[in-house]
Amino acid sequence: MKPYLVVPFLFIMVSLKAQNILEQYPEVFEIKKSIDNNESLQPVILENDDFIDDSLDGGVEVIGFYNSTTQEIKKISITLFLSYGIQRYSFYLKNEKPVLVMDKFKQFDYDKELNKFDDQNFDGGFIGTYIFNDNRLIDHISLGHKRFEDDSIDIEETFLKELDFYSKKISEALND
Repeated sequence: MKPYLVVPFLFIMVSLKAQNILEQYPEVFEIKKSIDNNESLQPVILENDDFIDDSLDGGVEVIGFYNSTTQEIKKISITLFLSYGIQRYSFYLKNEKPVLVMDKFKQFDYDKELNKFDDQNFDGGFIGTYIFNDNRLIDHISLGHKRFEDDSIDIEETFLKELDFYSKKISEALND
């Protein structure tokens, strides 16, 4: 079989695995669905000045979704507006521990004539799904050029540090 015929089939197989990873963890899927459909969760929105000294390119927005009765944080969504693209990722939490991280980056197209990124058009990026149990990364799948391509970067440690940072900032905002 010719290589140009094999490549599309390999991409389709990897795509199917990424879509099916949540099906392999029905409890995680149900937690995600329950959080996403829970209209009673209250948002708290943090922007650049609320938690960082220096702005990242176009800024940062963090939204924590919490139970107003218990103040338990159920979801944290982060959007990074970078000069070369937009990264969005969300932590889904059970007892304020991660069960799922959905990570997506859309890279801006590079205009060679203008020698700059075109923030109106996208060209590439990645998507990742990361499953946690008791603060341990137990499974993941990602497609495209991801931020964890460098094997020296520990995915679990990175996400846990980021979750801790954002959780503290949201808790501070809730207690103000």
